[in-house]
Amino acid sequence: MGQQHLLSLSNMLAAIIFCLALGMSWGAAEEDTMGPIFIKEPPNRVDFSNTTGAVVECTARGQPAPEIIWVRADGTAVGEVPGLRQVQPNGNLVFPPFRAEDYRQEVHAQVYICLAKNSVGSIHSKDVNVRAVVNQFYEAEIMTEYVIRGNTAVLKCSIPSFVADYVQVESWLDNEGTIYQPATKSSTKTDYDGKYLVLPSGELHIRDVGPEDGYKSYQCRTKHRLTGETRLSATKGRLVITEPVGLKPPTLSSDAKSTTYERTYGQSFGLLCGAQGFPPPGYK
Repeated sequence: MGQQHLLSLSNMLAAIIFCLALGMSWGAAEEDTMGPIFIKEPPNRVDFSNTTGAVVECTARGQPAPEIIWVRADGTAVGEVPGLRQVQPNGNLVFPPFRAEDYRQEVHAQVYICLAKNSVGSIHSKDVNVRAVVNQFYEAEIMTEYVIRGNTAVLKCSIPSFVADYVQVESWLDNEGTIYQPATKSSTKTDYDGKYLVLPSGELHIRDVGPEDGYKSYQCRTKHRLTGETRLSATKGRLVITEPVGLKPPTLSSDAKSTTYERTYGQSFGLLCGAQGFPPPGYK
C-alpha cells in the first residue's frame, strides 16, 4: 500500500513538472510572437508630378513577419496597373512617371490604405490621399505698380491659378543682378527693417521709394515644389513714381472689409496693410 502511494505521488510530481514545462514552452512561444507594428507609416497626403512619379513606403515588423497589403477606402485590394501602379514585394506602392494622356483618376486621384497583418493580428495606416498632377506650362507675370514718392510699394508675382497650389516664389531679381530672398525664421530685425523685403507669400516689399527706384525693373523666380523646376517671370515689373500734389490722407490699396487666411501648422505668413498718402503714413 505504501509503495503504491509513493508511486502515485511520483506520477503526480512528474505530471506537475510536465505541465510546468509545457506552460513554460507555451509562454516562450507567446513571447516569440508579436502583432504588426509600423516602422514607416505612409503620410496622409502624397502629391506628385507625372514627370517624376512617386514611391509610397509602408514597412512594418512583427513575429511572424507581417504581410503588407494595399487596399482602397472600401477595403478592396489594390493590384498592379501596368505602367501606372506597382505593388512591390517590400510593401512599397510605386507610381511611375506617365504621359499626360495616360492619366487615370481611379489610379492617380485615389485614397489608399496600407494594411499589415500576420497570424497574431493586423493594423492599418491612416488614409493616404494620392494625387498626381499633370505638368503644364505656365508663366508668372508682374504688373506695373504706381506709388507716391516716399511711400511703400508692393510688387506681386502673379502665378496662374491652375498651378498656384504647387508653385511658389523662390526669389526676386532686379535688372542690376541683385537677388532678394524671402525672409526666414533666422532673419534678424535688421532684415525686416531694410528697404527690400520678400514676404512669406512672395510679394516684394519696397520701402520709401524715390525717383531712382523708377529706373529699376524686377522679375520673380518661381519654383515648382513637385518637379523642382525654377522659372523667371515672363514679364518685368516696374515702379512708376508719382510726385505728391498737396496733402493726401492715407488710402488703402484694397477696399476689402475682411480677409481669411488658411495656413498649415508652422507655416509663416504676412498680413499686408498697404496704404498711400502724403506725408507718407505710419503704421501700427
